[in-house]
Amino acid sequence: MLCRPKLSPLRRRIRKYTAVFLAISVLFITYTQLAVKSQFRDIIIRNMHTIAEQATVQAVEEFLSSESDSAGKPVIVEQNGGSVSAVRTDPAYINRVKTAVTRLTQDNIDRMSHDGTVSANLGSFTGLVLLTDVGPEVGFSVDTTQTVTCSFESSLESAGVNQSLHHIVMTVNVELLVYNPFRIEETVSASSSFEIAQTVIVGAVPSYTGINRY
Repeated sequence: MLCRPKLSPLRRRIRKYTAVFLAISVLFITYTQLAVKSQFRDIIIRNMHTIAEQATVQAVEEFLSSESDSAGKPVIVEQNGGSVSAVRTDPAYINRVKTAVTRLTQDNIDRMSHDGTVSANLGSFTGLVLLTDVGPEVGFSVDTTQTVTCSFESSLESAGVNQSLHHIVMTVNVELLVYNPFRIEETVSASSSFEIAQTVIVGAVPSYTGINRY
């Protein structure tokens, strides 16, 4: 009957220490991956929310700058016999705003999410508060699928004797589905409102019922 040779004490200690080392390594790698993944998720959400807001602001500023020399008017004032009979928003202007701001916002998000704007200090990945802003800044890119929608509100208010002030406020809603190297899929939402037109109307206007949304 064959017998398994007994291991020497030294070999038994080596095997024991090797098993302990491997177990500790597996636990450390697992903990590190979970900790880094959690921190990475928070960093991505925070950064992408900022990018969505910045991309929207830049898009609106660019559109308004391009419209400064345009002959188009956002508000159509209809008169009858020298008095104001109706005040309405120009639908062509609204469509132009929607198209331009949506396209510019999407382009800005694509550019900003791939040029290293998404970043964090290396210490942030440890999950320790004291190390949040410690270490070199690491930039990375993420892939996104964007949905950008625009809604509008128009309102009319008194601005003095025989004068009224017409406002057009646009709200831009951004929904981002974010993909990244850690296989984290997150949805980030951001909403920003801008007054894109303000028109002074001279003359008595018909009674107005409040805010129009479209």
